[in-house]
Amino acid sequence: MNRRGWSGEVIAAVTLLAALTFAAGLAVVGFYVGRETKSSTAAPATTTAAVTTTPAPVDPQVAAGGHDFVNFACAQCHGLDGRGSVSPDVPALKAAAQLTSAQLRTIINKGLGVSGNPAKPFMPVWGNVISARQVDDLVAYIRAGLPAVPDAVPIAVPQGQGAEVSGAALYVKYGCINCHGPNGLGGVPNPQSPDKTVPPLSGADFFKEFNTDKKITDVIRSGSVLGKQPITSMPHWGGIIPDSDLKALVAYIKTLKTA
Repeated sequence: MNRRGWSGEVIAAVTLLAALTFAAGLAVVGFYVGRETKSSTAAPATTTAAVTTTPAPVDPQVAAGGHDFVNFACAQCHGLDGRGSVSPDVPALKAAAQLTSAQLRTIINKGLGVSGNPAKPFMPVWGNVISARQVDDLVAYIRAGLPAVPDAVPIAVPQGQGAEVSGAALYVKYGCINCHGPNGLGGVPNPQSPDKTVPPLSGADFFKEFNTDKKITDVIRSGSVLGKQPITSMPHWGGIIPDSDLKALVAYIKTLKTA
């Protein structure tokens, strides 16, 4: 009787073990089947997310002109993509596409409006600052209708880091660096001016003449035409550069070398 009872217990244990093994096997199979099903369901979404749109190609010369338009601060007066609306005294440039290449080159190289009324914003002379190749690129960009060029956007101006930091970026954004040089060191040729170069915004002579914030602000607002045309002149920025940007520019200029 004990032997038979023991055999029954063994049989029951084996049966139970088999049932548990079978259930565990079903669980494992279910896990992998579920994972594969989930993976196959998620696969199309992953494939869709990986699809990117390639930007339409831009003619290299037109693209170069678009970047020059931003780098030389044309966008700060005529608006990004030449759309205007910066100042009533500065026109949008969409209609300028109708001008001939020769007319556009003359305006860029020799400026416009300096002798007429320098108290108003005027097109400065760029002939002593930018190359003939860059002028050709600008002309191609304008005659193409000033299309949007990827990444041709003004430099970002840091916020919340103090006026000096903002002013350093604005010095590049408004194109001051193109004429007055990095760190206000000057040196850009200006053959028709008394000193034959664009003056620096640093050094003892500058800070002796412009020894207050107001004097620096006033010359930025009013511009300066010293000499006879064609001359690289200080554009009139009044009505174009906001007061907050003027204060930041002055704060940055006051950090430059004083001797």
